[in-house]
Amino acid sequence: MVLELKDVKIHYKTSKGMVKAVDGVSFDVAEKETIGLVGESGSGKSTLGYGIMKLLPRTAKVGGRILLDGENLADKNEKEMQRIRGAKIAMIFQDPMTSLNPVMKVRDHFVEMIKTHNPEMSEEDAQKLASKALEAVGIDPVRMNDYPFQFSGGMRQRVMIALGLVLNPKVVIADEPTTSLDVIVQAQILELLKSLKEKYNMSMILITHDLGVVAEMADKIAVMYAGHLVEFSESEKIYYEPKHPYTKALLESIPNTDINDLELKFIPGSPPDLVDPPKGCRFAPRCPMAKKICFEKEPPTVEVNGSKVKCWIYEGDNDGNG
Repeated sequence: MVLELKDVKIHYKTSKGMVKAVDGVSFDVAEKETIGLVGESGSGKSTLGYGIMKLLPRTAKVGGRILLDGENLADKNEKEMQRIRGAKIAMIFQDPMTSLNPVMKVRDHFVEMIKTHNPEMSEEDAQKLASKALEAVGIDPVRMNDYPFQFSGGMRQRVMIALGLVLNPKVVIADEPTTSLDVIVQAQILELLKSLKEKYNMSMILITHDLGVVAEMADKIAVMYAGHLVEFSESEKIYYEPKHPYTKALLESIPNTDINDLELKFIPGSPPDLVDPPKGCRFAPRCPMAKKICFEKEPPTVEVNGSKVKCWIYEGDNDGNG
């Protein structure tokens, strides 16, 4: 495995108390594999991505183990992480306009990053490396002399992808890379990511709330709800044999284009307050299949036909039917 997450916890200290944004998440990412990380807003998926990169505010506390080729990133200090970010693991951020420095030319973004990891490399060689990266994402290297605001949203996202791949990292985390882009550009960006993943033989974690996106891209899907990983399985099984009630509800809430079925389905209620989450299953207050034990004890993660599911339904607890 290239990346192993073992009981990862990310808690934020706030004036209201400790926010348990990610609470005991475990899954592995194999070589050349794409994992889709999905869930509602506030489920903890982006926090997990930032936590892997150790790009969290000082109020955050990271627990558990984040193993990249056997090295535990959770134990690394900022100076050590600076050597790892970009070279071994990279991130494509959600909003390229706020991620790129508006007063720096695109060329300078690349040169700064490349020379941070290869200080002995000349600026000329760094620019040649940047040119190849830009060509790989379909941008004319001549545009290295432009500023970020001179690019369209889709082109800025291509620049971010090129920045993420320029040092050929083993793992790339893409945090909702198609947000705010129109559907045509979204399709182009997703196709580009897919082809570059194959070209560079890299692994990917694709963070999104769009189940249609992960259907096209992911080998496996991790479903998060209120800081917990509630289901983890192969993409096909998630779509055709969803096990967790939350996963089923997410799939049912996708608008149906069939003119004979115009009813819009939704998940009632709201996600819980993570300062004081429910005692048992965090989805229980919104779950149509909840039973007594769901409100009393946190469910274990069990394996059901190759899927990992955090739910009492499959545990067969005799006390859970009351």
